[in-house]
Amino acid sequence: MKHVIYWAFILLLTGILQVRCKSLQPQMPVESYKYVPAKPITSIVNLHADLEVAKLQAIINSQVDSVLYEDKSFVDNGGDNLMLKAWKNGEIKMSFEDDVLFWEIPLRVSIRKSYALLLFNMPIGDIVEAKGEILLKFKTKLSVNRDWSIQTETKPDDYEWIKKPSVKIAGFTIPVKTMADALLYVNLSSYSKEIDKAISDSFDLRRYAEKGWQMMFEPFKVPGSYNAWVSITPYSVSLLPVKGSQGYIHFRTAIASDVECLLDKQPQSGKVSALPAIQPLEMPADTFRINLLTDIPYATIERMTLEEVRDSSYTFGSRHIKFESFHIYGSNGLMTIETNVKGSINGTIYLTGTPVFNSTDTTLRVKNLKFDLKTKNVMMKSAKWLMNGKIERTLTKALAIPFNSNVREIENQLSGYLKRYQLGYGFEINGKLTHLTVSELVLTPESVKANMVFSGYLSIGIGEIAVKK
Repeated sequence: MKHVIYWAFILLLTGILQVRCKSLQPQMPVESYKYVPAKPITSIVNLHADLEVAKLQAIINSQVDSVLYEDKSFVDNGGDNLMLKAWKNGEIKMSFEDDVLFWEIPLRVSIRKSYALLLFNMPIGDIVEAKGEILLKFKTKLSVNRDWSIQTETKPDDYEWIKKPSVKIAGFTIPVKTMADALLYVNLSSYSKEIDKAISDSFDLRRYAEKGWQMMFEPFKVPGSYNAWVSITPYSVSLLPVKGSQGYIHFRTAIASDVECLLDKQPQSGKVSALPAIQPLEMPADTFRINLLTDIPYATIERMTLEEVRDSSYTFGSRHIKFESFHIYGSNGLMTIETNVKGSINGTIYLTGTPVFNSTDTTLRVKNLKFDLKTKNVMMKSAKWLMNGKIERTLTKALAIPFNSNVREIENQLSGYLKRYQLGYGFEINGKLTHLTVSELVLTPESVKANMVFSGYLSIGIGEIAVKK
């Protein structure tokens, strides 16, 4: 009887030890986070306006007086004995090539010359008049000052006599053309000043820049089924060189901004600041990004992972386990997966890995998934058979969680919105998205957050600047 009781006790003790050996309870990795919301990546929004050369030409013709120059004295200009009067002789013609505005001004001129001759040893004097036609040519360098005022620098380019003036006195030809050439060259600078003033008075670039600047502070609703908003916060402006093509002068500014896409929440309008002075361009003018901050709650990761593995039993030779539940959290920058298992062994195991973003299918994945060191130490003693890599591979495959499965649809909506969308007041938005990346992927107490960045280009412009009449 004693032997029976003895062996019964031994069997009971062995059973208890076996149960204890099949139970895993490693120490939980410490939960910790270092999340600091990052500033959106800076974007460049192009604000542009065009000025039609033909309309500027019409205004200039209406503003430039018929009489452009008149010299009423024979004694000025070093006593040249010349008086000159010049009238417009038709329309002023303008063209813009690259960054230079070219002018042609047709003039009708009247030249009066005072002369003295000796005839039969007696001095005689008289005044003769000659008329001619000339085409004056100028070129204007156009730029914009830091305060948005237009700066022009007009210089004489050339001139061409269409009808040369000349007179003959007593068989002698008075070289009026030669003297007139010298006189015209001296006075071309005065014509240049008149042209510069006419241009600066013709349009107000600052007014259009201010309208576009102020409009950018108002969030734009993206048309479509998702409640998505584009919010722009501009903070500095640079001006690209003034260029011309196909009959237009193009003014283009590069505005450094924070551009964000917000979901399910209408952002408040930003506090409109005054149009700043123009700054040097510090980054490429075609650098545009829309920042979309989105996240996946840990509860979603837990649910979707469990759905993927719950109905499966995983064998390890003669042994097996099933995953019963998952708990996801952050620890020292790594994603920690706590899972409860049942089967040949029961208990809790911990794995850690690095969360990454897969841009191909916009999913969250975990790379370098490994057993936590304390879990590994416990398993070495009681469940070394689990350490053949199968659990790591299984969970790595299961942890492919889509980031807001609507991200691609939102991208499509944004792309459609950026194609010639009318904003009002003559302005329209135009752009294109080219690719999607993630600038930041971090763990927070509630979720994995990703700052998604849609890259491409964006411009806001007005079709044409109105010139002042």
